[in-house]
Amino acid sequence: MVKVLIKLKIIYLSRKKLLMKKKILVTGANGFIGKELVNQLSAKGYKIVSFDLNFDETYKKNKNVEIFKGSILNELELDKAMKNCSHVVHLAAALGVQYTEKNRLECFEINIEGTKKVLETCVKRRIKKIIFSSSSEVYGNQNKKIFDENTDLQVLSNYGISKIVGEEYLRAYYEKYKLKYNIVRFFNVYGSNQKDNFVMTKFIKSIINKENLYIYGSGNQMRSFCHVSDAVKGIILVLNKGKLNKLYNIGNDKEPIKVYELAKKCIDYLKSNSKIIKIDYRFSDRKQSREVIKRIPGLKRIKRELNFKPSIMLKEGIKRIYNSLNKN
Repeated sequence: MVKVLIKLKIIYLSRKKLLMKKKILVTGANGFIGKELVNQLSAKGYKIVSFDLNFDETYKKNKNVEIFKGSILNELELDKAMKNCSHVVHLAAALGVQYTEKNRLECFEINIEGTKKVLETCVKRRIKKIIFSSSSEVYGNQNKKIFDENTDLQVLSNYGISKIVGEEYLRAYYEKYKLKYNIVRFFNVYGSNQKDNFVMTKFIKSIINKENLYIYGSGNQMRSFCHVSDAVKGIILVLNKGKLNKLYNIGNDKEPIKVYELAKKCIDYLKSNSKIIKIDYRFSDRKQSREVIKRIPGLKRIKRELNFKPSIMLKEGIKRIYNSLNKN
């Protein structure tokens, strides 16, 4: 019994020592994934620096979170926020295919120039490792069904281009400055607090408002959705255990589903009378030529090396969003 207690104490002290060593700057900390990451990290006892243009009042009550309001395009603000940090998770970005197609220059300025300024500051502040959030958009359309990290890149959007350039900047900064990094490519992350221009929230909000559900084209586009809670668990695994300078897909490969079937499931799970209406791509958030037909993550690497296990399935995830939206 004494040996067990001693062992537990050693584990506790080792964990405490590890936590004391890490102070993590999160860019885009007030965004959809950023909020979940800050909450999960702070709940584990990590010290967090929240860096975002927007201000979240709830962080003021969290003793583990230090708040900095600023832009990744401002090197002085970045430098001040990154002081005394050991690690960086870079989530800040111009998001959404429709938005970044219409605002090409802003997309490239934020996602490329902003990333470069973050990396410059990391070098200056001697950051131990940076995690860069990329996207499955970089894979584009493929003949293969599952995209692993070795899949050729066939980018179709400005957003995807900006993420590829960001990835290459990380590799270049390691070559020149030995700045350690990991890259994570997210596959269709969803959850509560996501903007309603994303398909899952859009469908559920339409059901709450007793409106029909609109899908573009045939609805045969294949997706595999990952709840934000699981996605963030993946980030934390990569942060703590990711192999040096390696790329990891993060997603949920257990329930690949066509968009039309997703709409049916939302109606079924939420006992709705909404109808499914197919509409032309002219009214879509992206041109048909830039639509990704299949997007299913290959997760062998992150499962094998980091023991990543997504646990929240579609039914539970859909109901969580519904309950969250119904409170408002």
